[in-house]
Amino acid sequence: MNTSPLSVWNRFELRLIRLLAAGLALIDGLFNVDWGERLLERQTDRWQARLVRLQEEVNRLEAERSRVQSQAEALALHAATIYLGGHSLVHHELRFDPADPHEERILDATVDLLVKNRLAAIEDREVEAGHHVYYLEPDWAAIRGRLAEAMGTAEPQAAELYRESLAFIDETFLGGERDSSPLRGSE
Repeated sequence: MNTSPLSVWNRFELRLIRLLAAGLALIDGLFNVDWGERLLERQTDRWQARLVRLQEEVNRLEAERSRVQSQAEALALHAATIYLGGHSLVHHELRFDPADPHEERILDATVDLLVKNRLAAIEDREVEAGHHVYYLEPDWAAIRGRLAEAMGTAEPQAAELYRESLAFIDETFLGGERDSSPLRGSE
């Protein structure tokens, strides 16, 4: 099994260059010319230019990955806003009982998305020996801020979803309607 990061062609090319370099060094030494040095400099310049292009591509892909990751988080926040907001309106609290498998999955996802990112606080209460329930308190202003930030860089369809979430948060949890433009941000 080949563990080299170089392709077969690259390894062949390196062997050929080594052989050529040795031959040119011999000619350079015998005839007092610098053909080998000039050839190796040109090849080195080509490789460096190729490395620069590859690094630019890596940087572009990293920026794209970061943008996509940010949008995925914002879409998850949008879904959480709608789900948790609706749940809160119906039940007047966000209470999760891990004894119910569905609620446990929702709780795990909520902790990963909101609590770990400091967008919500969580409190556990023991309702009977060894049985805990969890109460979630979202920071709606912080969630709104993240969604407004994401809306500024989102594609039009996603931006419309975020605008709906911002309006829902404003009207339901922050006491009144605010401007849902991305320029306003978190207030």
